[in-house]
Formats: sequence, structure tokens, C-alpha cells
Amino acid sequence: MDNAEVCRQLHISKRTLQYLRNSGKLPYSTLGNKCYYKPEDVRVLLDKDLTIKCG
Repeated sequence: MDNAEVCRQLHISKRTLQYLRNSGKLPYSTLGNKCYYKPEDVRVLLDKDLTIKCG
């Protein structure tokens, strides 16, 4: 998944996505100048966030 896909899925801004990368909360890989994310890593982050909000 690229930046745009992750932002849409998580309903977050590009800046928030950058924060998640910088803080180590969302693993990523770079290819050229683009960041890519594993769908399962995005799902884990989404599940944690839902648990925090609902718990």
C-alpha cells in the first residue's frame, strides 16, 4: 500500500502518517522516493486504534 491508500484506509492526513512512521508505530519500506506499507501492518494499527477508542 502507498501513502494515499493508507491515509484513505485510516482516515488520517499525510502529516499524521508521517508521525506514525517517525514514531515507529507503522512499519514501512521505501522504494525510490516512495513509502510502502504491508496491509497486515496497517490492519494491526487500525485494530489497536479501535481497541483503544472502544475500550
